[in-house]
Amino acid sequence: MKKLLFVLLWLGCACWGGLRAQLPVLMDMVHHNPGEPFTESKFNAPATLARYGYSAQVVNEFQSVHTAITYDGLDGRICPPGSEERLWADSVADRIRHRIEAIHRAGLEAYYFADIIVFPKRLVEIYRDEICDADGNIDFTRPKTQEIHRVMLREVFERFPTLDGLVIRVGETYLHNTPYHTGNGPILKGKGKASRNAPYKTDGGEEVHRSLMNLLREEVCVRLNKKIFYRTWDFGFFHTTPQYYLNVTDGVEPHPNLYICVKHVKGDYFRTYKFNPTLGIGRHKQVVEIECQREYEGKGAYPNYIADGVLNGFEELKSDASPYCMNQLKGNPLLAGIWTWSRGGGWRGPYIKNELWCEANVAVLAGWARDMSLTERDLFASYAADNGFEGEDIGRFHRLALLSADAIVRGRYSLVKPVKVLWTRDQFIGGTEALKANLETIVNSGLTDRVMAEKRESVALWEKIVALADSIQTGRPDLRSYLRTSSRYGLLLYSIYEQGWTIMLKGYEGDKSGKYDIQALEKAIARYDRLWEEYLAFVQAQADCATAYEPYAFNFRNPPSYRNPKLGLKPTVDKYRKIIGK
Repeated sequence: MKKLLFVLLWLGCACWGGLRAQLPVLMDMVHHNPGEPFTESKFNAPATLARYGYSAQVVNEFQSVHTAITYDGLDGRICPPGSEERLWADSVADRIRHRIEAIHRAGLEAYYFADIIVFPKRLVEIYRDEICDADGNIDFTRPKTQEIHRVMLREVFERFPTLDGLVIRVGETYLHNTPYHTGNGPILKGKGKASRNAPYKTDGGEEVHRSLMNLLREEVCVRLNKKIFYRTWDFGFFHTTPQYYLNVTDGVEPHPNLYICVKHVKGDYFRTYKFNPTLGIGRHKQVVEIECQREYEGKGAYPNYIADGVLNGFEELKSDASPYCMNQLKGNPLLAGIWTWSRGGGWRGPYIKNELWCEANVAVLAGWARDMSLTERDLFASYAADNGFEGEDIGRFHRLALLSADAIVRGRYSLVKPVKVLWTRDQFIGGTEALKANLETIVNSGLTDRVMAEKRESVALWEKIVALADSIQTGRPDLRSYLRTSSRYGLLLYSIYEQGWTIMLKGYEGDKSGKYDIQALEKAIARYDRLWEEYLAFVQAQADCATAYEPYAFNFRNPPSYRNPKLGLKPTVDKYRKIIGK
């Protein structure tokens, strides 16, 4: 009898394991650059996602689905027939309708982004006294604001009855592609808005999130039987602090159509940041967000394989006692799916012409979600074989991909001391203005030589990557070519980083002591100049090469270039060039 019970128990566990082998939600999104033409990508095509086994496509064109409604049921003055606003809304609605149809033809579910709060400008003018605070911000806590959101949600699904659900974003509200709308986030000053460095405290933000989630649950999940994916990304504590997360979500009753979306990292998509501690807790089903084309790490212009680190843990996290990777989370019953961002994130470039590195990450992550018993190595080998790589070249390709993660963390970040992660992003390279606190710590701690050695190690790894790329003889010709081009791009860029760090550290030492290492600075500046010439020439010469980086700081308030010509690596180098007379 005991033997029979053991067999039945074993069979039950095996069946449960089989049920959990595949995640029920697997969705992808192309994150278009705000204010720019839509990104051209194979991943815009639902058929591409269907081939990878996705169950849904998320559409985020920074024209949220609710910008395509007219609010006729609220007030006919908001978007009257024949007005510019009406014509624009109707054109957006036509595009959305056709997109939903195409997604469904491929057998996928269709979800659209909805930034909260975004209202027509005329609506805000009409109801300003009832919905806005003294600063002119739309206040979600006001009864009229919530009433309008209910009207909005009902009209969205009346206009798009086949839409399967909404993805709700509350952390950022971009209006670049919406000329007739205005808005702001729902978490206002005094209602939960917090600085990144402030200690955690309860100041009302939880209540705003709870109210919004309950409204969405009632109107969409219950009333319409549609799905809501509520993102925790909010620049505050919801995304990163377990107690805040529980304070919000425990006040919302779970529902089969309600999901919480959480980035896998504790913060934005940076290496060296911890695995998100809000994953696997609470009562609600969770979908994990993973960016495959990282704006902080080249956007696919050079090798950046993150799938292994996400699934098995990045090297800098493996000493953590808490979960540090997806494979440690896969047994948690709250894990309902993953959401890859195949393309996009951030602003501007580099702009790529080949999606190899985005696709490699997508293929492995999607394959894992379909069968979590498979290893990263086997999933990568399958992707490589599907694209014509054979024999030992599959291993070389995989080794190259893994080395890219090692090279990036040493060259762009640091394993010696934490480095301000925003010193370079998108196509921009910052200078001492971005790293002053880090330079101070490194110099005062006597770590200059260790950090410089780490940057040299990164360049040595890139040299190995280039050698591996050159040795691969199989694979689709376009991919084999881009392996070589992107690897050389990475070597040249990270060689520039190395010399930039040398100049910044040696220059900062001189700033503090009043005595500059002239020889070291002269050598580094000369090498820096030669590398920039070689890098720019290489970018121009290779037909499949991504666009180049700029040696200037990123400035969010200076669209469309987003460049600050007064700050960045070039102004820093020129400062020390002048000091040493070179």
